[in-house]
Parts: sequence; C-alpha cells; structure tokens
Amino acid sequence: MIIKGKIVSGLQKGHLFVSQYNPEFQKWLGFSSYPGTLNIKVKDVLLFPLQNKIQIKPPEGGIVDCYLTIINNVLKGAIVIPHKTRHPREIIEIIAPANIREMLHLKDGDEIQCELE
Repeated sequence: MIIKGKIVSGLQKGHLFVSQYNPEFQKWLGFSSYPGTLNIKVKDVLLFPLQNKIQIKPPEGGIVDCYLTIINNVLKGAIVIPHKTRHPREIIEIIAPANIREMLHLKDGDEIQCELE
C-alpha cells in the first residue's frame, strides 16, 4: 500500500509523545525515534490493513497502532496512529530514527510518499 500526502505543521507536541513511547518503539518497531513526528495530510481518510498493524500498549498512556513504512523510497520509519489524538483523521503522523524534514530536505506543502512494508 502506498500513501501519498502533503507535509503540514503539527501541534508541536510530538516530542512529548515520542519520548514516552520510545522504549516501546525500540522493542516493537526495531528503532528509537527522533523526538518528534512528521505530519502529512492525505486527501481521503485511509483504511489500513489489519495484517500489517503493530499495536503498542504501553504500561502508561494510550494505545498506538503502528505500520512500518519506507518514506520516499529512502528512509525506514513508521506511521503511528494514536487511539487518542487531536488530529483530524486525514492527518497522519510519521516517526523515524532521524529528523525526516532535515534528512529528506522537506518543508510544508511538499509531497511525500510512504510505502507500507
């Protein structure tokens, strides 16, 4: 499954979420995330395949559904979908071991592609 969208600025709270969940990301996704998320806006609300889902249930905090992905055919990361979120459903959050914006030279409005593994 390939997901395409445009980069948008977020709520500037991703670093709080990532630091809380990083031990679980390392355990279940195989990497620790850069402290922050990249937000993309998709045209339509997406239905993700259940067979690819990694559900993280930490001791504290809410459940997060994760999908391993390759970002722009270059960088391994994950789409993260918290069960508790303030984002509308057409906003998807992505994490990776590096700062995605800096590594791929991206800015708001740029198009991005994620391919589920």
